[in-house]
Amino acid sequence: MRLSFVPVRAFAAALVIILSLFPFGAAEARVTHSLRLDAGTPSVWSGWESLSAGDLRVSIHNEGPGPVTFYVFIHCDHLQCPTLVNGQVNAGERVRIDVAHPAGKYMFKLDNDSQSASRAIGVFSQ
Repeated sequence: MRLSFVPVRAFAAALVIILSLFPFGAAEARVTHSLRLDAGTPSVWSGWESLSAGDLRVSIHNEGPGPVTFYVFIHCDHLQCPTLVNGQVNAGERVRIDVAHPAGKYMFKLDNDSQSASRAIGVFSQ
């Protein structure tokens, strides 16, 4: 009985391709927080998230019909904490912002328009 090495080679080639898709080395934790703002809801926000220094990606999709405001607050000991980044997203628009930040605690918030009629999704990741 003679064995064929074609299946073994095919398996080895497939394994090499699959393993090349995954980065190796020091694994870095990725923090992702998603918020959904529905019509009739004035605001949604996360808790305080501890982030290591790096780049923060803020992605907002506003389904409308009005504008939505987003904030990334920097933790502080008083009620009016400063923002790392904030802005407004008009109806039907998508916004993606990358911002460098120091290590610390951050809160993510989405505010609806004055009639609380808009729907939006916000994703914040490091």
